[in-house]
Amino acid sequence: MRNNTQQIFERLSRGEFLSVDSSDSTIKYLFNDIEENQDEYAAYFDEIGFRLEIGNGYYFFSRIGESKQSIEQKLDSFAKWLDYLDFFKSYNQSFSAGFQFRKSHLVEQISCDIELKDKARQLSRKYGTDSFQAIVGKLLQELVSIGFAEMISEQDETYKVTSAFRYAEELVNMIQIANEDEIPE
Repeated sequence: MRNNTQQIFERLSRGEFLSVDSSDSTIKYLFNDIEENQDEYAAYFDEIGFRLEIGNGYYFFSRIGESKQSIEQKLDSFAKWLDYLDFFKSYNQSFSAGFQFRKSHLVEQISCDIELKDKARQLSRKYGTDSFQAIVGKLLQELVSIGFAEMISEQDETYKVTSAFRYAEELVNMIQIANEDEIPE
């Protein structure tokens, strides 16, 4: 077992991501350690029932032999992230890895953009609040807690979207909806 195994396990087992472009020096260090010793980490985590997955600039865990209940929970979580992704892409089509934004600008855009306001209202039902400020706060809290974004300036509440956000984008891009006019082969 390597020196950073426990730290990596604690983060990834909670559903967090480690991103190459993180501004947090600890996360960068852990990412680089995995990258340099990927086979060793993958073998160790595989033995304890976790698969070390590699994305485009990020690492995360998946479980080996998940139960049906766990898969259903993931589908529920996926539906939630579809709504979030739709909201953020409505805010700005460039919302992806490396994108920077201010919390105040996002709140301001909701009040100016009818489509974004409607999407925020839909999210408000999940959060139990009508305050756009509170909705944005909860969305950002979720982005940060999973590792999809980081606050890079506390003074003006500026955030940066990390490479791990690509995970949500890639999941959505994998969805193929058949055209009703097409005849399946």
